[in-house]
Amino acid sequence: MTLNFGVNYLAIIVAAIAAVAIGILYYGILGVGDRQSRMLGATPARPGPVQGATGLVVGLVNGWVIAVLSLSLGASSVVDAILLGALVWLGFGATFKAAQVAFEQRPWGIWVIQAIHDLTVEVVVAGIVTLWR
Repeated sequence: MTLNFGVNYLAIIVAAIAAVAIGILYYGILGVGDRQSRMLGATPARPGPVQGATGLVVGLVNGWVIAVLSLSLGASSVVDAILLGALVWLGFGATFKAAQVAFEQRPWGIWVIQAIHDLTVEVVVAGIVTLWR
Protein backbone atom coordinates (compact mmCIF):
# COMPACT_ATOMS: atom_id res chain seq x y z
CA MET A 1 0.00 0.00 0.00
CA THR A 2 1.28 3.42 -0.92
CA LEU A 3 0.15 6.52 0.92
CA ASN A 4 0.74 10.00 -0.43
CA PHE A 5 1.50 12.50 2.34
CA GLY A 6 1.97 15.49 0.00
CA VAL A 7 -1.20 17.19 1.18
CA ASN A 8 -2.15 20.87 1.10
CA TYR A 9 -1.67 21.99 4.71
CA LEU A 10 -3.41 25.32 4.15
CA ALA A 11 -6.50 23.40 3.00
CA ILE A 12 -6.29 21.30 6.18
CA ILE A 13 -6.18 24.43 8.35
CA VAL A 14 -9.17 25.91 6.51
CA ALA A 15 -11.04 22.59 6.82
CA ALA A 16 -10.36 22.49 10.59
CA ILE A 17 -11.64 26.04 10.99
CA ALA A 18 -14.72 25.13 8.95
CA ALA A 19 -15.32 22.11 11.20
CA VAL A 20 -15.20 24.30 14.31
CA ALA A 21 -17.47 26.89 12.66
CA ILE A 22 -20.02 24.17 11.81
CA GLY A 23 -19.97 23.05 15.45
CA ILE A 24 -20.49 26.61 16.68
CA LEU A 25 -23.38 27.10 14.27
CA TYR A 26 -25.05 23.75 14.91
CA TYR A 27 -24.61 23.32 18.64
CA GLY A 28 -24.46 26.98 19.63
CA ILE A 29 -26.33 29.34 17.33
CA LEU A 30 -29.01 26.86 16.28
CA GLY A 31 -29.38 25.70 19.89
CA VAL A 32 -28.90 21.99 19.25
CA GLY A 33 -26.36 21.81 22.09
CA ASP A 34 -28.97 22.99 24.57
CA ARG A 35 -31.42 20.38 23.28
CA GLN A 36 -28.77 17.69 23.62
CA SER A 37 -28.01 18.78 27.20
CA ARG A 38 -31.70 18.61 28.09
CA MET A 39 -31.96 15.12 26.57
CA LEU A 40 -29.08 14.04 28.83
CA GLY A 41 -30.53 15.75 31.90
CA ALA A 42 -27.59 18.15 32.07
CA THR A 43 -27.47 21.90 32.43
CA PRO A 44 -26.68 23.57 29.10
CA ALA A 45 -23.21 25.08 29.18
CA ARG A 46 -21.16 27.17 26.78
CA PRO A 47 -17.79 25.76 25.74
CA GLY A 48 -14.68 27.57 26.90
CA PRO A 49 -11.21 27.97 25.41
CA VAL A 50 -10.17 24.39 26.22
CA GLN A 51 -13.10 22.97 24.28
CA GLY A 52 -12.43 25.34 21.39
CA ALA A 53 -8.76 24.38 21.24
CA THR A 54 -9.64 20.70 21.44
CA GLY A 55 -12.10 21.12 18.57
CA LEU A 56 -9.42 22.79 16.46
CA VAL A 57 -6.84 20.07 17.15
CA VAL A 58 -9.41 17.36 16.40
CA GLY A 59 -10.31 19.19 13.17
CA LEU A 60 -6.65 19.41 12.14
CA VAL A 61 -6.02 15.69 12.70
CA ASN A 62 -9.29 14.74 11.02
CA GLY A 63 -8.58 17.03 8.06
CA TRP A 64 -5.06 15.64 7.67
CA VAL A 65 -6.27 12.02 7.68
CA ILE A 66 -9.02 12.75 5.16
CA ALA A 67 -6.55 14.69 2.98
CA VAL A 68 -4.12 11.75 2.97
CA LEU A 69 -6.96 9.34 2.12
CA SER A 70 -8.29 11.63 -0.60
CA LEU A 71 -4.91 12.10 -2.23
CA SER A 72 -3.93 8.43 -1.94
CA LEU A 73 -7.26 7.24 -3.34
CA GLY A 74 -7.14 9.72 -6.22
CA ALA A 75 -10.32 11.56 -5.25
CA SER A 76 -10.72 14.73 -7.29
CA SER A 77 -14.38 15.67 -7.73
CA VAL A 78 -17.27 16.90 -5.62
CA VAL A 79 -18.85 13.46 -5.85
CA ASP A 80 -15.58 11.84 -4.73
CA ALA A 81 -15.41 14.23 -1.76
CA ILE A 82 -19.00 13.57 -0.70
CA LEU A 83 -18.49 9.82 -0.97
CA LEU A 84 -15.21 9.95 0.97
CA GLY A 85 -16.69 12.11 3.74
CA ALA A 86 -19.75 9.87 4.01
CA LEU A 87 -17.66 6.70 4.10
CA VAL A 88 -15.30 8.07 6.76
CA TRP A 89 -18.32 9.06 8.83
CA LEU A 90 -20.09 5.73 8.34
CA GLY A 91 -17.05 3.57 8.97
CA PHE A 92 -15.72 5.41 12.00
CA GLY A 93 -17.93 8.16 13.39
CA ALA A 94 -21.38 6.60 13.06
CA THR A 95 -20.34 3.16 14.24
CA PHE A 96 -18.20 4.18 17.21
CA LYS A 97 -20.79 6.70 18.36
CA ALA A 98 -23.54 4.07 18.06
CA ALA A 99 -21.55 1.75 20.31
CA GLN A 100 -21.04 4.55 22.84
CA VAL A 101 -24.74 5.40 22.90
CA ALA A 102 -25.68 1.74 23.34
CA PHE A 103 -23.14 0.95 26.06
CA GLU A 104 -23.74 4.21 27.94
CA GLN A 105 -27.50 3.67 27.60
CA ARG A 106 -28.06 7.15 26.25
CA PRO A 107 -31.10 8.11 24.18
CA TRP A 108 -30.72 7.31 20.48
CA GLY A 109 -31.79 10.89 19.79
CA ILE A 110 -28.28 11.85 20.96
CA TRP A 111 -26.83 9.67 18.23
CA VAL A 112 -29.07 11.38 15.66
CA ILE A 113 -28.11 14.88 16.84
CA GLN A 114 -24.40 14.08 16.76
CA ALA A 115 -24.63 12.10 13.51
CA ILE A 116 -26.10 15.07 11.64
CA HIS A 117 -23.25 17.27 12.86
CA ASP A 118 -20.52 14.70 12.24
CA LEU A 119 -21.69 13.72 8.75
CA THR A 120 -21.91 17.38 7.76
CA VAL A 121 -18.40 18.06 9.07
CA GLU A 122 -16.86 15.02 7.36
CA VAL A 123 -18.38 15.89 3.99
CA VAL A 124 -17.36 19.56 4.22
CA VAL A 125 -13.82 18.67 5.34
CA ALA A 126 -13.51 16.09 2.57
CA GLY A 127 -14.77 18.66 0.08
CA ILE A 128 -12.21 21.24 1.11
CA VAL A 129 -9.18 18.94 1.18
CA THR A 130 -10.19 17.06 -1.98
CA LEU A 131 -10.98 20.06 -4.17
CA TRP A 132 -8.21 22.34 -2.89
CA ARG A 133 -4.97 20.58 -3.61
